[in-house]
Order: sequence, then structure tokens, then C-alpha cells
Amino acid sequence: MNRAMFKLSKSEFKLLWKLFWRTQWLMYCTSYTKQQGTTWAWVMQPFLADIYGKETDEFYDAMQRHLDFFNTTPFVAGFIEALVLSMEYENKYAMEHGIEFDTTSIAAIKTALMGPLAGIGDAINLSVLRVVATGIALGLSATGNILGPILFFVLMFVPTVLIRWYVPIVGYKAGGKFISDALKSGTFNAITKGATVLGLIMTGAMVAQFVSFKTTYVHEFEGSTFNLQSVFDSILPGLLPLALTMICFGYLKKKNKPVRVIVTLFLAAVLLTVLGVTGG
Repeated sequence: MNRAMFKLSKSEFKLLWKLFWRTQWLMYCTSYTKQQGTTWAWVMQPFLADIYGKETDEFYDAMQRHLDFFNTTPFVAGFIEALVLSMEYENKYAMEHGIEFDTTSIAAIKTALMGPLAGIGDAINLSVLRVVATGIALGLSATGNILGPILFFVLMFVPTVLIRWYVPIVGYKAGGKFISDALKSGTFNAITKGATVLGLIMTGAMVAQFVSFKTTYVHEFEGSTFNLQSVFDSILPGLLPLALTMICFGYLKKKNKPVRVIVTLFLAAVLLTVLGVTGG
């Protein structure tokens, strides 16, 4: 992708700047039937009015097709919004010059991109940025360094804002043909898989670094010393933290009751400490 992709005229900058701010409200009004559909139409409303004119039949037709169900990660929703706007401009141009344009392709693009971009957005935002920022912040905060929470905010906020700004530019410039080619070639699936794998790697590294679970049980047997932690280490170093993490993950995935997990871990820690298994 060359630099020309990100060069904007004054009118394009004003349009995308306005779109950037209106997109921040995408999750303001959601419902079970349309999810983000109503707010999506609100985001698009002033742009459609500029394209087709206020109170025109074409404007109302466009608003109607943008009131359908829509749901994706707000983190990258601007990509679809800008792409759809570029298609609406193409439709207006076709109407003025007597060229046939299939408006159902606009809804088709929205529907086709919801899932792939949700996967990419969640993988990058939740599995990569948040995990990396948390890992760095925890390492500093554990030593009492005030930079811990500050860096967490910076590492989450700055990339998020930059991505929210640049993805609409890419969507607006790319056009519908680029997107259809990317879907056919599997580009979106490759990006999603790569980001997910990176997130899992970072999560595994955080488990090894920050989850601590060691036994302190030691007993003398006829002149020999039995160390329970040494037994676990001989099987697999870090076995207990890994097992604890996987058990908690499995339960949360099945039941999704984090408070119960926290309470159970606390009670188990107290019990094991009283029994002399952990905690000295």
C-alpha cells in the first residue's frame, strides 16, 4: 500500500474527519434486532444528505438501506463506513450519467465485511494491543513504577486512535473492487489468523511471567526429603500456573462467571495455605 493511499484533498479530509467523530457513537444505540443498525444510519445521515440532497426520494432510499442489521467491531467500523460512502458517491455519479448501478451491492459489501473485520478488529484490539499493553504495565506496576498505568493508557489509546483514523481512509480510497478481490483471495482470513496467533503467543508469555503458583510442601521420609514442587518441575516447569490458567479459562468459557472464579481462587488459596501446601 503506497503513500498516495493516505493523501487526502481538503474535501476528503473534512468528510473523513467528520466520519471519524461520528463513528465514536456507533455503539450508542443498539438493539437485539438491528444491533448497531440504527446508529449506523445516524452516522451516515449527513453524508447521504450531501450526496443526494435533503428530503429527496434518493436520500430516503439510501437511509432505508442503511437501517438494516449491522454489527462489527467499532474499532474498524470506519473502514466499512468510508467504503460504503465511496459506493454511494459512485451511485450518485451513475444516476447523473445514466449508468446502471446495482444498489444492492452496497448492502452486500456491508454484510460481507461485518464478520471478517470483526475478527480482525477483535484480534488486534483485544488479543494484541491489550495483551501487550497489560504485560508491559503489569511488569512496571509490580515494581511500583508510576509509568505502569501511564504506559497502559498510552499503548492502548494512541494505536486505537490512529487505527480508527486511518482505516476509513483506506476504505474510502480502496473502492469496492479491491474489497471483493481481498475477500476472494483470503487476505482478510490471513490477517485475522495472524493477529489471533500473535495474541495467543503474548497471552502465553503473560501466563508464564505473571501467574505464580508454587507449592511449599516439604516432608522428610526416613532421611530423604520429599519436595512436592520439585516433582511438578520435573514433569514440566510452570505446570501449576499453566494448569490453573487453563482450568479458569475453560470454566469462564463455559459458564462466564468471573466473580465465582475469583472467590473460588481466594478460598482455595486460604485453604491450601492453612494445610501447608502453599504459602510457606
